[in-house]
Amino acid sequence: MSVLRTIEGKIEGLFEGVFGRAFRSHVQPVELARKLAKEMDDHRAASVSRTYVPNRYTVYLSPGDRGQFTGFEPSLVDELEQYLAAHADRAGYALVTPPAVELTTDGDLAVGEFGIAVRVV
Repeated sequence: MSVLRTIEGKIEGLFEGVFGRAFRSHVQPVELARKLAKEMDDHRAASVSRTYVPNRYTVYLSPGDRGQFTGFEPSLVDELEQYLAAHADRAGYALVTPPAVELTTDGDLAVGEFGIAVRVV
């Protein structure tokens, strides 16, 4: 299964890289949700009887992308947290606490680029 995931990741990265550079646009909330769920899946850790996943997510956005969320950022963060909690529930993952998402600005990123850091707190 991990071989298929690796192949899928490489194809996805190639596709997103080529077309992302050619057709760069602002980051969309649905894109953030999808990538956050992928980070959750990628950073799961098996325990004796449970599979734990990160509960803290920091999303790094370009100034232009962060600016587009100004009017509804608290609602967006709440929606992303609910999405991650539902994803964990569907997948049978264990969370130490409910997921928390923080949006922050990174001036080194261009519009349409973002990064995600995860951790268990």
